[in-house]
Amino acid sequence: MMDHNGTRQQDPNVARWTREGFVGDSTYLLRPHHTPDFLAVEGSHTPQRLRLHDLALPDRDDPAALPVPLLAAREGMRISASGRAAPMPFVVMNVEADELYFLQEGVLEFATDHGTLVAGPGDFVCLPRAIAHRVRPLETPTLSVILEIPDAVELVSETLAGVEVTRPTPTPLPPGGETVLLVKAFDGLTRYVKPHDPLAVEQHLGGTVPVWRFSLPDLARRAPAGNGPPNPCAVSTSRRELLYDLSARPREQRPPIHQNADYDEVYLYFAGPGAWGGVDEPGTLAWVPKGIIHHGPHENVAEGYLAWLFDSRGTLRPTPIAQAAADLMEPGQYGRHPASQRGARTEATAAARV
Repeated sequence: MMDHNGTRQQDPNVARWTREGFVGDSTYLLRPHHTPDFLAVEGSHTPQRLRLHDLALPDRDDPAALPVPLLAAREGMRISASGRAAPMPFVVMNVEADELYFLQEGVLEFATDHGTLVAGPGDFVCLPRAIAHRVRPLETPTLSVILEIPDAVELVSETLAGVEVTRPTPTPLPPGGETVLLVKAFDGLTRYVKPHDPLAVEQHLGGTVPVWRFSLPDLARRAPAGNGPPNPCAVSTSRRELLYDLSARPREQRPPIHQNADYDEVYLYFAGPGAWGGVDEPGTLAWVPKGIIHHGPHENVAEGYLAWLFDSRGTLRPTPIAQAAADLMEPGQYGRHPASQRGARTEATAAARV
C-alpha cells in the first residue's frame, strides 16, 4: 500500500526525515535494517521515559514550593510538574512564559483576576504570561504537568472544532488584605508584598478573557481517522512549540519511522485501558530528542487510550529531579531499553525484596 506520496509505508524499514515537523520538506529512505534500534548510548541526547508518580515533587509537602522543572531548553522553554496538596499561600505571576497546565490527577482551582476555573483529570488550562494566579487543590492527590512556553499560545480553531473551550467569567472580588506576589523571571523569583490581593477586581470592562480550558477526552472524541499525521490543537505564535492529541484512533498503518530534524518530541500517556506500544502506566512521560530516529507505536488500539504530543524546537535536557526518575527508552515501542541502568537497578531491588 502506498501513502499519498507514493511511498511504501508498510515496509518496516522505510524511514522518513522531515523539516518543520510534518509541514516542511521530507524524504523517505528504504534501509536494510530497523534504524531506531541501538545497543548502548552515552551522553545527554538520549530518548527517555519516566513515571510522574516517581518524581520527588516539593509542593506535595510544602505549600510554599512551586512546580519543579523536568525538561528545560536554553531558549526558556520548560516542562515542569506539580503535586500540590495545599493552597498556594501567595499569588504568582510568570513574566517569561505562558503556562499550560495538564491535570493528570486531582482537581485544581485556578483563581485569576479574570475569573476562576476549576479543572480535573484530562483538562488543559492556559494561564498566559503576566496573569497573576493562585492555585488551590479541591481534590487530592493532585498531579499535573506544566508547559512553560515563552511565546504566546494560540488555539487552532480548525482542530478544536466542536470542542468545548471554557473561559472564566470575571467576577468582582474585594481588595482583600496584605498579599505576597511572586514574580517568576529567568533569574529566579522576585517577592513583592502588596497591600491588597493582586486578584481583586471590580468589573470586567471588555476584551477577550485570556484564560481558558479544554479537555483531552473531548478533543480525542473528535479526532479524524486516517493515516496522516495529527494536526496541532494549540501552537505558539512562532510555532516553536506545537501541541497535538495523540490518542488512539483508527488507522490502517503504524506511524512511519521518523527522524524529526527540528523538534524534540515529548509524549504524555494519560490513561488507558489500552496500551500505547510499550507504555501502559498512566502518567508516563516519554521524550525523544530532535534528530533521533524513532518509530511511533501503533495508534489503532481497540481498547483505546488517551495521550498527547508536544513538539519543542528548543533542545530539551532533563533536570536532576527528572533524571533520578528516568529510564533509557527504546525508540521502537517506547518501552524501557534493555541497557537502562535505572531499570536494571529497579529490577534488582525488587528481586532482593522477594
